[in-house]
Amino acid sequence: MPRIAPDVSIGTINLDRSIPIPLHRQLYRSLREKILTKLLLPGERLPSSRILAEEMHLGRNTVVNAYNQLIAEGFLESVVGSGTRVSTSLPEELTGKSSTDDEGEHTAFGKKRDIRISERGISLIDVPYLEETRLKPFTPAFPFIDERFVTIWGTLMAKAWKKMSRNQFGYPSALGYYPLREAIASYLRMSRGVKCVSRQVIITDGAQQALNLTAQLLLNPGEGVWIEDPSYDGAKAAFRNVPARLIPVPVDSSGLMIDRALKTDPSARLAYISPSNQFPMGVTMDLGRRLQLIKWADENNSWIVEDDYDSEFRYGGPPVMALQGLDRSDRVVYVGTFSKVLYPGLRLGYMVAPADLIEPIHAIRAHADRGSPLFEQIVLNEYIREGHFARHIRKMRKLYSERRSALNSAMETQLGGIIEIADSEAGLHIVARLPEGVDDQQLSLALRTRGYEVPCLSSYALLPLRKGGLLFGFTALDVPEMDEAISRIRPVLTDAISRVNKK
Repeated sequence: MPRIAPDVSIGTINLDRSIPIPLHRQLYRSLREKILTKLLLPGERLPSSRILAEEMHLGRNTVVNAYNQLIAEGFLESVVGSGTRVSTSLPEELTGKSSTDDEGEHTAFGKKRDIRISERGISLIDVPYLEETRLKPFTPAFPFIDERFVTIWGTLMAKAWKKMSRNQFGYPSALGYYPLREAIASYLRMSRGVKCVSRQVIITDGAQQALNLTAQLLLNPGEGVWIEDPSYDGAKAAFRNVPARLIPVPVDSSGLMIDRALKTDPSARLAYISPSNQFPMGVTMDLGRRLQLIKWADENNSWIVEDDYDSEFRYGGPPVMALQGLDRSDRVVYVGTFSKVLYPGLRLGYMVAPADLIEPIHAIRAHADRGSPLFEQIVLNEYIREGHFARHIRKMRKLYSERRSALNSAMETQLGGIIEIADSEAGLHIVARLPEGVDDQQLSLALRTRGYEVPCLSSYALLPLRKGGLLFGFTALDVPEMDEAISRIRPVLTDAISRVNKK
């Protein structure tokens, strides 16, 4: 358990000086009750006797006597140099635990209740979600953090903090720090071919919030959404939260199969796509389908959400221009993030919205959380304007290209006969398709228990896949480690495949 500062208040303790019960006894009873009712948990640190005495206007001996009694009874423990803590080994009859308790019926707060949650909540539980990221070999989409980036970022943080004005400690704009919006707009126009001005750029807490805001603004419950299948889980969650009706549309080598979508549900309200580098398959939507999709949106008064999550990393040539740049009818909401380019913990992304959506998005965002933290936006703005961002992208593109080639070579050499390696010139992972009948979920779990983070393809799909697959990230793994890592997981793959072949 993390250390808690010893001068933190332990809450309200009411002592009655008008009754004949000694104050140290009243204090003892109050602290004992807090422990028994779990307001003070095992291992938590209490204030020192001096600080608690000052806080409660008591004599120090009063507090010492109460503490000593609780220590004697086993409620507290005192360790030299570590202060006084709630005992970590309280008797079961005091904590309410029993060795016969059914763990499935209890939580840390007592017996589970039969509660009712909304259908929306239930639908979201079924969608896989990210927790705290732990870097393991092959973790997809985890950018490499080099020492130079850390040094530069730290320097800019120190400078920004010293320059913070008094007004900048107030609530930020819900649309974002305007100089950063200007910098992003300039970058997107030049590098991605996005048609936008600064006021159309809205800063968000990562791409996920941009998707959530868009779904809330553009969709009514029950309206249809074309969604690539397989696709990003966060998009599914955003649309289910409306709740919208998800219409899974297969993806082939040219991207979203629009003809299939038109046959299934031509009147969908919105289409979600990642055309520059489809996640997770890594294909690029061709020009014909881009134009077909834009025409559909224009004629049906529908919307397109373009998720351009890692377009900077294309290794066979310059980045593909954004679909948004082809749109002449303002039907595209463009979404991007800095999580894949810089680091996920930054939690900054952006959306480029048609002009007539800015005001309602502003209102929704202001009511949701009043905007993203300003300090990180100021630092990011300086990072972009001083040229570090462009240099970082060039450096990472070269590094990732080398690592991608090394991983691809290792997989071809050691796994080429048993898996099918998908050909993609972009992105931060390589997709390996498995033979029919191999359970990619079980295989992914088996690799995870051995210390490898290799997500399965089927976990991103709404409809059953004929062939499963695995996603191998290469960004955070050094080139010399590639062969060894593949050689270690090869027996797991060959064993799973051979068992299927024997059936």
